[in-house]
Amino acid sequence: MKRIRLPWFNTGASYSNLNDSPSSRSKNNSNNNSRFEKYRSLTRFDLINSILLFGMLFLLAVFIIALYLTRNSRLTYSHASRAVLFNPLAVISESLSNHTLNYDPEARESSKKLYELLSDFNTAYYDDENMILGSNLFSKNTYSRQPYVANGYIGSRIPNIGFGYALDTLNFYTDAPGALNNGWPLRNHRFAGAFVSDFYCLEPKLNSTNFPELDDVGYSTVISSIPQWTNLQFSIANDSKWFNPQNVTLDDVTNYSQNLSMKDGIVTTELDWLSGQVHVKSEIWAHRHIHPLGVVSLEISLNTNHSLSGSDSLDVNIWDILDFSTSHRTVLHTTGTDEKNNAIFMIVQPNNVPTSNCAIYSTCTLRYENSTEAINSRESYEDGNASSNVYNVVLTEDQPKIIVHKYVGIMSTEFNKNKDQQDNTNIDLAKMIACNSKGNYERLLSSHKRAWYDLYNDAFIEIPSDSLLEMTARSSLFHLLANTRDYNVSSDRGLPVGVSGLSSDSYGGMVFWDADIWMEPALLPFFPNVAQNMNNYRNATHSQAKLNAEQYGYPGAIYPWTSGKYANCTSTGPCVDYEYHINVDVAMASFSIYLNGHEGIDDEYLRYTTWPIIKNAAQFFTAYVKYNSSLGLYETYNLTDPDEFANHVNNGAFTNAGIKTLLKWATDIGNHLGEVIDPKWSEISRDIYIPRSSSNITLEYSGMNSSVEIKQADVTLMVYPLGYINDESILNNAIKDLYYYSERQSASGPAMTYPVFVAAAAGLLNHGSSSQSYLYKSVLPYLRAPFAQFSEQSDDNFLTNGLTQPAFPFLTANGGFLQSILFGLTGIRYSYEVDPDTKKINRLLRFNPIELPLLPGGIAIRNFKYMNQVLDIIIDDHNGTIVHKSGNVPIHIKIPNRSLIHDQDINFYNGSDKERNSNIQRRGVDHVGDPMRMDRYGTYYLLKPNQELTVQLFKPGLNAENNIAENKQITNLTAGVSGDVAFSALDGNNYTHWQPLDKTHRAKLLIDLGEYNEKEITKGMILWGQRPAKNISISILPHSEKAENLFANVTEIMQNAGNGQLLNETIGQLLDNAGIPVENVIDFDGIKPEDEESLDEVQALLHWKKEDLAKLIEQIPRLNFLKRKFVKILDNMSVSPSEPYYEASRNQSLIEILPSNRTTFTIDYGKLQVGDKGNTDWRKARYIVVAVQGVYDDHDDDNKGATIKEIVLNSENKTIAYK
Repeated sequence: MKRIRLPWFNTGASYSNLNDSPSSRSKNNSNNNSRFEKYRSLTRFDLINSILLFGMLFLLAVFIIALYLTRNSRLTYSHASRAVLFNPLAVISESLSNHTLNYDPEARESSKKLYELLSDFNTAYYDDENMILGSNLFSKNTYSRQPYVANGYIGSRIPNIGFGYALDTLNFYTDAPGALNNGWPLRNHRFAGAFVSDFYCLEPKLNSTNFPELDDVGYSTVISSIPQWTNLQFSIANDSKWFNPQNVTLDDVTNYSQNLSMKDGIVTTELDWLSGQVHVKSEIWAHRHIHPLGVVSLEISLNTNHSLSGSDSLDVNIWDILDFSTSHRTVLHTTGTDEKNNAIFMIVQPNNVPTSNCAIYSTCTLRYENSTEAINSRESYEDGNASSNVYNVVLTEDQPKIIVHKYVGIMSTEFNKNKDQQDNTNIDLAKMIACNSKGNYERLLSSHKRAWYDLYNDAFIEIPSDSLLEMTARSSLFHLLANTRDYNVSSDRGLPVGVSGLSSDSYGGMVFWDADIWMEPALLPFFPNVAQNMNNYRNATHSQAKLNAEQYGYPGAIYPWTSGKYANCTSTGPCVDYEYHINVDVAMASFSIYLNGHEGIDDEYLRYTTWPIIKNAAQFFTAYVKYNSSLGLYETYNLTDPDEFANHVNNGAFTNAGIKTLLKWATDIGNHLGEVIDPKWSEISRDIYIPRSSSNITLEYSGMNSSVEIKQADVTLMVYPLGYINDESILNNAIKDLYYYSERQSASGPAMTYPVFVAAAAGLLNHGSSSQSYLYKSVLPYLRAPFAQFSEQSDDNFLTNGLTQPAFPFLTANGGFLQSILFGLTGIRYSYEVDPDTKKINRLLRFNPIELPLLPGGIAIRNFKYMNQVLDIIIDDHNGTIVHKSGNVPIHIKIPNRSLIHDQDINFYNGSDKERNSNIQRRGVDHVGDPMRMDRYGTYYLLKPNQELTVQLFKPGLNAENNIAENKQITNLTAGVSGDVAFSALDGNNYTHWQPLDKTHRAKLLIDLGEYNEKEITKGMILWGQRPAKNISISILPHSEKAENLFANVTEIMQNAGNGQLLNETIGQLLDNAGIPVENVIDFDGIKPEDEESLDEVQALLHWKKEDLAKLIEQIPRLNFLKRKFVKILDNMSVSPSEPYYEASRNQSLIEILPSNRTTFTIDYGKLQVGDKGNTDWRKARYIVVAVQGVYDDHDDDNKGATIKEIVLNSENKTIAYK
């Protein structure tokens, strides 16, 4: 979309005589104008002046009216006819376009190289168009390489062969004891099993808990797994050779492929077995619409081009099995066969819950490929713990393929409560589902795909410049949808969603704050019914939360840290002396559903669902806090904030800020509903203590010292999500907090940090692009190939990450990543304001978009649901647009005033606690236009149906003036520390960094300054923080018009070459379009040893920016113009610290932002010449390599390299100013 140019009016123009007027200037351009023309010009000018005068009077009148409205209401609006006049940055107009984003093929192609930074991507693939993730590597079973199927009710993790049950047998990092185990609290062997939603058992003791003394008070509740319903097996040669996960070896398999389609949730596995004699293909899916139905398709065929060993046929026994040993934490109730329906069944109960059971009923159809006749001959077996049906078939050259379809009905007591047929037993319903499905494979498959298609119709995210980020957004939506459902959910029970959903028992399948704060808000804008189902689980357990408070002598309600079948206080989920913020989290999730306002969410919902939760939480916190008469403030004690590295502390910042905010919600909602309000709520909200250092940095808790390492986002949560609900008072110090805590996050911490930093940086920082570098930091260290599942940890090796066995898959990270896009990059927040006269709550949507230089083309959020309306939210390169595309109700929008932000006014510590370094040159923010109305926090708009609001994006300033590298593309050519991304070195944020993994090796970063760069580097600076390198070198690839032309043409031409085949005419066309004569295509051998490193850098560049070009060059001789190597313009410059070591800061444990060490340099081109003498165009290089070696302190015991916080490259001889 083109930049909108809005009308403006110059009412201050004054003309001293007619010759100064616009009309007389046009008159003077001609010597032949008549007196009549002069008179007409004068009349036209007077008319214009009259119109302008009238316009000024009209505007003045509207201004006075607006002043009056502002004084009498907190909520006033700009209507379409006035938006242009009052705010030159925003306009409301009729919606006439779907706002297709610009597609940058080069950026998209370059982004695909980021896949290589994902763990275990070397044999993985991603089909962008069809949304298929897959792998060609057949390996031993390990959790991170396994896909799964799920539909929000049933789920199954799929082992390497494509079906069945398997224990993990591989850990990438170690074979130490416990290497194959899952983490806290079960610490059991990982397995590919099957699960059912809400099927919880009760366990008297678990392998690992935080508060074992509470086991005497109540049992813990964890998820049970059911018998693996995908369990098919087959054998040949009189059962001497078995095809199952336990018996198939790596040597048995060739031509392997396993993929997951995110379009329809189907897992497909194909392979050749036994030296290629047998081909096996399976497809597994959990029906998206018929939730209790699981389906397995198995095809076994002879590879007729491989001779059978001594026989013309192959005798195959196919086993349909239900095996109790594949179930965990259950009791076998019944197993057997149903002869009439050729079926087997099994009923299991979760441990210590006799009122619940789950019935599994399985039946199969078999036929040869070219036959419609079903094979019914079988034998049945039961051994007390397993039931099976065995079918014997013979494969020949005439009948080389057998097709098996397995239909499994699965019904649990918890799901049966949602149905109208509660008089039927679980086994009756499971049987009905399986038998009604039998023989209808194609129809069921079609309806399953249609159900997934309909889901995606409600949600879509576009990131045209970055394939990896777009894939992560799509996969995150898929994983959250696969583990939730929007119907067949009892409102009396709701939908409990564990950290790992329906394919793993990580964290015991229990419900944490992850569901309330990380997953649910990511689903709410697209699938509000699903979000409400998840929150209804908290509503359903609210009565138990009230009993918990009573148990400990408190009023109100207290939710436990973990919940499952029940919400009582347990050894895994204590109610007191631990993470009290869970009560704020549950309340915020419920209130956000009200603020989102989907269908049926009105004051009745607020009164009967949200208000009881918030009121009871307010009552509890009012009794819990203690007044400190010395401080004159309220304090909290013996708690744990989200940072679980610091347990049992006082005055947790996020907890106290949450109490402050929740008590304000309670007051506002109570007034809105006309309920009785406790006056103590306002008092405590005003006077609760949030600890801060003498430097005005928020302390995570009282007594925090400077050596702290933070597990995950904590203080930053005060900005997002807590701050998005209408409380700006707690954000006063948020910018300093963001900078300080950015440098203190654990490198191996969970994927619960940087999505929050994305939102905080986008909302708080008016310089740089760190909102986008944090976005990459949210993905690259945590996302696992081949099936785009998040791990809890950036480092999965429990021997090096603090003995943490990561939860997997980690749906929390999927929710966090989606929020970083939906709310972080867009600046969207649900909000409200209170009418000071009526005390009524008015819901509104805050919109605070910024330019996204690392994402050229922008992002698009399609079908965002708000107030039961449907919106598109578009951030392109110039404008942010909200399109009201469906619904018949106007929505209220507020655009905040970013002029209140001063993100560079940071005073550094300089050795004195009272004095701070303030001699760094500062720059003000360029403000464009005044707010339309008198509210200093923003401007208000009313967006009607079929209209769109377009606002010019806020353009963040450069952190360092004239830095030609800031916000440009960058990649690391050498390994970095786990969790670091190279984007941090150019993001304009002095408190992010990239760090080499090994200080003994030269580390390299490759920078792309952009196409047709016209500036040469004359000087620069490296910001090191507290860990400078020993030396630094900078090299450039000399500018070449031919190289640029080749780069510009290769993508389009290669895409048209046809299936990737490099035809001679394609190569000729490519070279001709680039203006490269054929004689310049020469063999290039005999490379000098000193040139090898530089040529490696050239190849790395090609593989990064133009993979197609790199492949082309591999098939034709070296191009002469690429013989040109990288040229060093700064050679091994020694680095010296620019700042002293502030020993007092460490010894006295001062919480300060320290000034960074920095190295400045000037480039001398005097001794350098490339090409013709006198030609300096070669200096205008596009590609730069920055190389650093070692660390300044040779005696440093840390093996990691220097911290590169910012790279500044300047093209002008001006002082480098940064902050």
